[in-house]
Amino acid sequence: MSKLWAIKHRPAFEDIVGQEDIRTCFENVNQHSIFYSQGAGTGKTSLAYALADKYGFTSHTFNASSKKTRGIEFVEEDVAPLSRSGMWETIFLLDEADRLTPQAQDALKGVIEDACGFFILTCNDLSKVSPWLQSRCQVRHFKPIAKEVIEKQLGKVSARENVDITDGDIRTIAAYHEGDLRNSISALQSYASLPTAEAQQFLRQLFVSDIDHKKFLSLCFKEKQLQMAYSMLNYSKPRKSVQSIFEYGTQSSASHESMMKLITASITAERDLINGVETRIALYNYVKELTQ
Repeated sequence: MSKLWAIKHRPAFEDIVGQEDIRTCFENVNQHSIFYSQGAGTGKTSLAYALADKYGFTSHTFNASSKKTRGIEFVEEDVAPLSRSGMWETIFLLDEADRLTPQAQDALKGVIEDACGFFILTCNDLSKVSPWLQSRCQVRHFKPIAKEVIEKQLGKVSARENVDITDGDIRTIAAYHEGDLRNSISALQSYASLPTAEAQQFLRQLFVSDIDHKKFLSLCFKEKQLQMAYSMLNYSKPRKSVQSIFEYGTQSSASHESMMKLITASITAERDLINGVETRIALYNYVKELTQ
């Protein structure tokens, strides 16, 4: 069994969490699918594996993120022959399908049309998947895993692995990884591997923010410098940026009007990011609301 806890504790179909609305759609496997989420660790790959296990399908997994597996040769020489085996009870999982070149996606369109079996493509940027592929698949939108759900899963894993960790430390890990269950479990494994003092230092580092909250809010509310304020946000962890600014701002001595504006902008940004609005657009709108 894998030493990576995120894989070791990969759930069975009935245990998939956070995406119950999608799980209930799969009473059987009878169509090609695209599993999309803007963030990582939402259960896309886990559900694909769980479906194969539940229904006894043979599965073939490919990762399209490398130079070798991004091009048309990969589709024509590796994927296409397997899809013509005549075995319908087969799942072809293409992780990170948005990394495929346009030529490879065009070739994959033909492969899918003639395939025996069913394709599941995962991606984090749906705009990079061609409209032709999207039209041949059912697109399923995976939302970030709720913090409370992550906390519960971390509690289960820590119990199975005999990890001595407080509920507060579990909440810290879950909050930092904002909707990413896989990286939350990996962080728990890192914590468990460290001596007590180093484990606590590891957790303290999760609190560290690279945003100067005071300067950011000054740029928004006083100087009305939209572009400069936007440049301070952490694009790779947008929800963490919004949440940390919210925490700082709501504990400050800001006026009632400014506080209400911050709360409204934060709610809008959270909703946009969770619902899959492109990160750059969501963050620009967030800053725009604060600078108005």
